[in-house]
Amino acid sequence: MSVEEISFLPSDFERFRDSVQADPEFNDARLEVRRKLDQLGKMGAQELSKPPHLLVARASLHHPHKFNAFRVASQWTYLSRGEKERKKLQGLLGEEIGKDLDHDYMHTMLVLEIDHAGLKIALRIHPKAWWDGENLKRQLQDEEVRPSIAQTLQPLDGYRLRIHDHRSSRDCTEIDDLELVEIRKHFTPGDHWLHVERHIARDQLFVTSGGFSQRVIAEWKRLLPAYRVFCWHSTNDRLFA
Repeated sequence: MSVEEISFLPSDFERFRDSVQADPEFNDARLEVRRKLDQLGKMGAQELSKPPHLLVARASLHHPHKFNAFRVASQWTYLSRGEKERKKLQGLLGEEIGKDLDHDYMHTMLVLEIDHAGLKIALRIHPKAWWDGENLKRQLQDEEVRPSIAQTLQPLDGYRLRIHDHRSSRDCTEIDDLELVEIRKHFTPGDHWLHVERHIARDQLFVTSGGFSQRVIAEWKRLLPAYRVFCWHSTNDRLFA
């Protein structure tokens, strides 16, 4: 299957309905979904990687496991920092703390997630990626930097920013300096997810019409400037400088 032919069918979404999420008989069916996600992720990583921000792609588990509480409610592909950038950050954090970076998901990530209702395209900081979260929080403390962060988020029409599992979220197009001050106040790196996400229903043309994979990669490209702000790098270092 070429990248251009990748699409999600109604049957793919049905593999995540509540009654089958814990059923191992659906493992093979969910493996088909994982292969699609994996291929999309690798294509995205190839297109979006540009020195010094090089990305690797992984896909989440397709079978019930302790890691997912023995229920596959959704599956992801996610793009995170590549090995060279990890090694640099590991050297600064030290061996004991830095080993956590070996986990592909303990980072700031670009995500495509599928569940029974549809898709989520997102930029996420994992709670355990405290180095990214704390670096962002320190940037948000700087009143001279906050306007540029707001300007990075404001073009993201259709996306909302949400802290962890909070019910409330913020329209990215309306985020300004005052909103960023509030976000900083309520976001605790090490404890909280930070999400910038767009929900797409399974029956929308985004999903059902041709050229799906190109649209997904185009959405990740829209998120890329915010990824570069959210993700620690020597160019925006507030941890070690």
